[in-house]
Order: sequence, then structure tokens, then C-alpha cells
Amino acid sequence: MITDELIDLMAEKCILNDEDFDAAVLDDQPKRIQTVNLHHLALAARSDDFARTIERADYITADGWPIVSLMRSRGIDPERVTGSEFIERMLAGRQFHGKKAALLGADRHVGHDFRGQLHDSGLHVVFREHGNRRDWKPKRLAKKLQKYGVDLLIVAVTPPFGDMIGEEVRKAGFSGVVVNVGGAVNMATGNAAMAPTWVRAMKIEWFYRLAQEPRRLFRRYFVECLPVFVKYVLPHYWRRARV
Repeated sequence: MITDELIDLMAEKCILNDEDFDAAVLDDQPKRIQTVNLHHLALAARSDDFARTIERADYITADGWPIVSLMRSRGIDPERVTGSEFIERMLAGRQFHGKKAALLGADRHVGHDFRGQLHDSGLHVVFREHGNRRDWKPKRLAKKLQKYGVDLLIVAVTPPFGDMIGEEVRKAGFSGVVVNVGGAVNMATGNAAMAPTWVRAMKIEWFYRLAQEPRRLFRRYFVECLPVFVKYVLPHYWRRARV
């Protein structure tokens, strides 16, 4: 469930901007970074196990303006920091040159496209695991990642499973950096639609995605997320607006 303690802990661990995100990934210390959006909070409201997964992340990011508003209610002022933009920076630049990465999740052809697009960045995908996620064993995955000398594990699986398997792999002994990015790899490789820049600037990316996949997302946005927004985010937003 969502508690004041969970929100306070999120604020303590919140990465403030893209530069801090990249610096945390480049730091050699083992860690897990979890992007958090309103859907994550809706899942946490229904599942104590998933709420604990958020608590156990070393860092979180405010992925969406509702989470930005919630973090501001705790006295910090983060920018919107998303997994999709992290993947875009990874593909466009060379700040991760020489790092060894692994991809967990996404379809096999998506992983092939992603590895090819990373060629110019100097970041090498040395291990990929696709297939049936029910067959994934955290201890086996951790051993494989250690064997290949992986620095960065990119978990391209939607919540709640993606975040929870990332935490289990870390607990099983992986000593690198785990980043949960959901569907960002699909979008970066052109296998899923990414909202245009102007849509993101207007903070209506949720509406764009709803228009793309109304059957899948209507329940998520209006049945699962809207009550959480009204209960936990909107009161803080109104209070700030009156100040």
C-alpha cells in the first residue's frame, strides 16, 4: 500500500535530473534505479510486495508530472526523468563508451535491433535474455551477468514484473547497475510508438498513448491510476497551486 513513509522514502532517493541519472549509472557502485510513474503507484496501492520493491530501489526517478508534483510536496524539485529518454541518450552519445550491458526482456528481434543501434555509442550488449519470463531464475541470471562482466543490466519489462525481477537479480548477487525501463527499448528501436516531442512538452503523453492503445490502456488510466491520482497527487497539487 501507499504510505507517507513510502512517499518520503521516494523523495529521499529521487534523482533530480538526467545528468544525475547518467552519473549514477556510470558510478561503479552496485545499485538499482527504478523509474516511477503513476501506474507504479497504482500497483503499489494494491500490492505490498510491489510497494516494497519501490522502497528497496537505491534511486527512483519521477517519470511523469504527477510524480514530480508529489516529490515537490516533499520539498524537492526534480525534473521529469524517464527511462525512454535515458535510452535515447544512450543511443545518441558516447558517455557509456566501454561499458558492458545486458538486456533482459523485449522480443528477440527488438534486442537484435537495439544491439545494432548501440554500435556507434561504444556500449556493448554482451548478454541478452528474452524468451519466456516464467523460466527466468534470478540466481542463474546473476551468475551469467557476472560471467560476462556486465556493468549495466537494462530490464525492458513492464511493471510490476520488470521491477521485481530486477530486484531479485540484484539480491541474487549481481554487482552491477540495474535500470528498469519498461517499454523504452521497444520505443527507441521503433517497435512501439513514442510520443512526439511537442506532446511530451505539453504533458499529455498519457493521452497520446491512450489513443494508440485504447483497449489496453483505458482500464489502467481510468480504473487503476485515476483513483490514486485523486487520492494522493491532486491534494498536494492543489495545495501548491494556492501558495
